[in-house]
Amino acid sequence: MASKEEYDVLRLIEHGQTCYISSECVEGWILAGWLKSQPGIPKGRLFALIRDLAGQLGMIHKCRKKPCYQYVNPYSIVVTEEGRLYFLDLEAGSNEKQLKFMQKRAVRECFLPAEEAYYQKASTGLDIYGAGKTIQYILSVTVPQPPLNRREERRFQNIISKCLKYQSKLAYQSAAEIRRNIPQYRKKIRHSRIRRKKAFMIGGAVLFLAAAWKLQDLIQMGRHQAVTQASQEDGNTRKPPAWEAQGIMELAMAYILDVEDYEKSIRYLEKIKDDYTPAEDLQEVVEALLGRRKEPGELGKHLKALEEAAPEEGCERWYRCLIRGYGLLNTRQSAESILRLGKACLDELDEESEESKEVKEYMVSACERVEESEEAARIYEELLEQTEDNGKREEIYRKIIVLYENCGQNDRALDACIRGVEEQTDSEGLKIMHIRLLCQDGAVDRGLCVQTIQGYISQSREILEMEEFQKLQREYEIQVEGDQVWVGR
Repeated sequence: MASKEEYDVLRLIEHGQTCYISSECVEGWILAGWLKSQPGIPKGRLFALIRDLAGQLGMIHKCRKKPCYQYVNPYSIVVTEEGRLYFLDLEAGSNEKQLKFMQKRAVRECFLPAEEAYYQKASTGLDIYGAGKTIQYILSVTVPQPPLNRREERRFQNIISKCLKYQSKLAYQSAAEIRRNIPQYRKKIRHSRIRRKKAFMIGGAVLFLAAAWKLQDLIQMGRHQAVTQASQEDGNTRKPPAWEAQGIMELAMAYILDVEDYEKSIRYLEKIKDDYTPAEDLQEVVEALLGRRKEPGELGKHLKALEEAAPEEGCERWYRCLIRGYGLLNTRQSAESILRLGKACLDELDEESEESKEVKEYMVSACERVEESEEAARIYEELLEQTEDNGKREEIYRKIIVLYENCGQNDRALDACIRGVEEQTDSEGLKIMHIRLLCQDGAVDRGLCVQTIQGYISQSREILEMEEFQKLQREYEIQVEGDQVWVGR
């Protein structure tokens, strides 16, 4: 891959139905060249890239002064090392060479309709046409991993077709329509035929053992109790075979993960712990989960031993039990273990399942513990898609904003804040965060700050009484008199 270069790009700040535009310098690569160095791009990243392209174009179309870009093609887009997309600022003198390149006939013919042979005018329709050709180009030079399935292929064919229907009523009328139709990548549970057969056998064994042990309990409480005790006194206790011990272990894990009846799981682990060492380690973990605290060092030893005993295949449930145990240890090492085991679990779980959500919740706490703010924000973005409760969604938005700020991704923090405000319309806290993000950015016009504050005050004057807002007033010399607002700095 060619080395990174500096480019002057458009910085887009979305505010409701309007977008404000400025310029900034970033390091990155022109999209066309970057794609050629990414032949095996992960499917999730590819979809996110195309969605970001449509999102950036949609924001440009919200700009009042220049609501079209005109040169939409893979040579006018920059990709940063973090994977962010930006459109080149074509009014910057530093991009003159790139502009002349895009005006060449070979480029024009690829990204303009036949009836529009030159970049002589700008329109939303031409921008959408260019976006369709750019998506077509992206898919032609990359090999997604895993490959697109038939449904995804049909979806992209439809998207491209509707983009290229220039001046037709059937064409997309906005970039937002493109973005909405880009498929979501969902990881599927990957089981080989052998593993499916094994899972079926284990499932059957677990059910059989559950019934067997329950029956045994009933018998012991009845008339055969004396016979059983006598046989135990004679030393004739039966050592369970390995397959039976493993089946009971699976049953205990089912009570931990699916039923969350820890006491019941201990009951089954007691039956095999003397003859099956991993059962003893798991029992110690469950005892800790019940609040019967173990010394951190002691619990750590049991967790390590349990991890070493995990089967080579089908270990997702073992790992989820381990993650719960490591979650009790407030150490960097335990956080790193959660992240390692969590990634392995997510490879096996349906991305939208409750199980994956639980794993991500542990992982995001671990990320915060080891100060991986950007990764934590990314996982919170995924959790946001899986969370319906408004209160929890607002809390997640707040965390995403702070985490992006912590890692210097202020644009992303602002994007997340705007999304949160638009969704959580009654959240005064998110509105104050929005005001703070705008005021603390020296590149943002003070007029935008004033307009934003006036808008929020008109929605609810209660914001003026909030301590957080009053703190911003002192820090940025914000004055409010009636409907008039001034921002001093």
